[in-house]
Amino acid sequence: MTMTKPLSRSAVRIYGALLALGDGSADVLTRLLPFFEPILREGRGQIFDPEEFAADVRTSYKWNFNVDIVEVFVPRLEEVGWLTPMDLENSTQTFMISIPEEIPETENEKNASEELRDIAYRFQKFARDLSPLTSIPREVEEYEDMLIEWLIFIEAFSEDSIEFTTTVQEDASGTMRQIVGIPNTTTLQDEQKFLCARFVQHELQQDGTSAETLVRIASIGLLTEVVQDFVRPADAVHTTDLVVYLDAPIALELLGVSGRAARANTVPVVEELQRIGAKTRIFSQSLEEMKLALKAVLENPRPTGPTAQALARRDVLREFVSQVSLDPTPFLEKQGISVAHRKIEQTPSEHKYFTAEQRQEIFAVQTFQRNIRARDHDADITTFTMRQRRGKFNRDIFESNYLVVTRNGLLAQVVRKACIEMDLLSKTEIPPVVHRRVLAAAMWLRTGLGSNKLEVPKRILLANCEQVLAVRKGVVEAVKNLTDSLEDEEKVRQLDLLITQDRSTQMLMDKTLGATSVITEENLSFLFSEMLHPYLEEEREKGKAEIREEKKRGTEREKRLKDELNAVKEEIRDASKQLQADMVSDREAVAALCKDVAQRLASVRVRRKWFAGALAGLSCLPLFLDTSMFSIGLAAGIAGILAYLTITNSSLIGIVTLEDNALAALRTEAKRRMLEAKLDKFSVRWEGQSFKIQSTNFLLDSDLLTPLKDNREIGA
Repeated sequence: MTMTKPLSRSAVRIYGALLALGDGSADVLTRLLPFFEPILREGRGQIFDPEEFAADVRTSYKWNFNVDIVEVFVPRLEEVGWLTPMDLENSTQTFMISIPEEIPETENEKNASEELRDIAYRFQKFARDLSPLTSIPREVEEYEDMLIEWLIFIEAFSEDSIEFTTTVQEDASGTMRQIVGIPNTTTLQDEQKFLCARFVQHELQQDGTSAETLVRIASIGLLTEVVQDFVRPADAVHTTDLVVYLDAPIALELLGVSGRAARANTVPVVEELQRIGAKTRIFSQSLEEMKLALKAVLENPRPTGPTAQALARRDVLREFVSQVSLDPTPFLEKQGISVAHRKIEQTPSEHKYFTAEQRQEIFAVQTFQRNIRARDHDADITTFTMRQRRGKFNRDIFESNYLVVTRNGLLAQVVRKACIEMDLLSKTEIPPVVHRRVLAAAMWLRTGLGSNKLEVPKRILLANCEQVLAVRKGVVEAVKNLTDSLEDEEKVRQLDLLITQDRSTQMLMDKTLGATSVITEENLSFLFSEMLHPYLEEEREKGKAEIREEKKRGTEREKRLKDELNAVKEEIRDASKQLQADMVSDREAVAALCKDVAQRLASVRVRRKWFAGALAGLSCLPLFLDTSMFSIGLAAGIAGILAYLTITNSSLIGIVTLEDNALAALRTEAKRRMLEAKLDKFSVRWEGQSFKIQSTNFLLDSDLLTPLKDNREIGA
């Protein structure tokens, strides 16, 4: 059997969609069979050659597929009738490829094809609306194939794809340097990957009808992890004594400084590991790498990468990033991550399991890594892990005792390849460093992390979109260099400002699709204009939001003041009611006082009348007893005195009570009874025979208090 051409993307579309949408099979390996149908069809009617089949699978999917893995799938291929044994009596079984010429299209396949084509049309429209400077596909079929390839092979790395290319290029200072070309795991260019990630992120954020389909297609990549590198166990795992060390980028994601989606992808995996008994740790060397990475972002006026984007999106506060950069330990400990302090020189008894020479080999194979400090770090954590394993390896990831989980797929692959070449482990055994995709796949399928749901692949997909779409250093530097060449300080200042704005940097990446080669002097003004537009729009939105917020605060203040005013009015009403009640009581007390004083004054007037009558009788008595002139003169004198006293209304014999005297008597009696304060509240007038309370001595709000209108006379 010979493949005449690479597997067409249309075949991946049909059968990948069938697999992703589910065929009811609980066997993970059986669910992968549709991937082999196009390959087997090429050799229909021929003798099945396991080595050739394995080579075709490697070519088509870039899986590390070998004859041992083929043997695992042969019984399943025979069961579905795609392979037929030729000689049942021969101990060395030979098979004929008997796959049917045509496999009827199922309803699921038909629906999947229609749905994918609809998504492809939306993808095409999205790309055109984005209007990038780079060239984009023209036909909808190209969009469909491109999207499916990216979804299936995202983050995938295989042994066949790590043959690095080496070139010599001139750097910015004019020095000729050796540049290692990082292999591509797919046929897609970087710009196409960016475009796919941008569209997928948009669809997932919209959470429309296509979101679940996209996640299902992406889940194919996790399912294929059971054949990527080795066939892994599929039994459920309920407990493990595994010790998992987090690489620095994974730890940064866990703490949330690399973005919201990255944290949402990492936290559930770590928590599930801890739930099933795994110990989660980090090497102290990784702590130092975390500090350096964060300090570089904080000190760079034009930072790039996940943390810079998280700061621009306000996913994380700059103050928190600064605190983590000083010491990540307490923040990691809160997440259940303990720190392991190890040095290369310590524990000599373990050195035989991974020697200094073998460590140097790990350092050397990292040709893709230009940072020497990073090479040392990765060589160290690999050495620590291998030494702790003490020569014990397992094909089950949960029985591997110690491992490092990393976000760097190239590191995981070169370490695995180097360990195999040094005869330290076989191709089916778990290497010391594994990609987080491998661990996530194993946990998704075996620990109950949600294999019956799509949350795990969805989180992985979102995190990868966020990572692919992060502002790239080369793009920023290309814009900066052109801006500096204009010698326009205002433009430079604008660039520094715009780079810190998420929507502006996203616009820059959208227009360039992350490609530095498209940035020229001719389109620099266009890029600045496009970057400035979302910034101004954001500022306008901020202004509108502030106005809305101020109106809201004004409305709240108005309501609060109204409530306070109503409360004050209610207090006044209550106080007025109490005052009115007090006034009624005080009036009654003053009325009683007036009545008593008036009665007493009336008694005084009666006594005076009797006294005046007695004096009049006495003055006349001499006339009856003696008619002499003396008696007459005496009587006349007494009569004159009495007449004078009567005319002058003398208090001695006066029978009329003057107002001043009456009020003085009222005040004296009030003082004796301690009723002066109550008496002062009213205006009292003496009307000869009685007192009259005319009104109060202060005004009351007519809306709040009913006036006292009782003006009756109070007397004897």
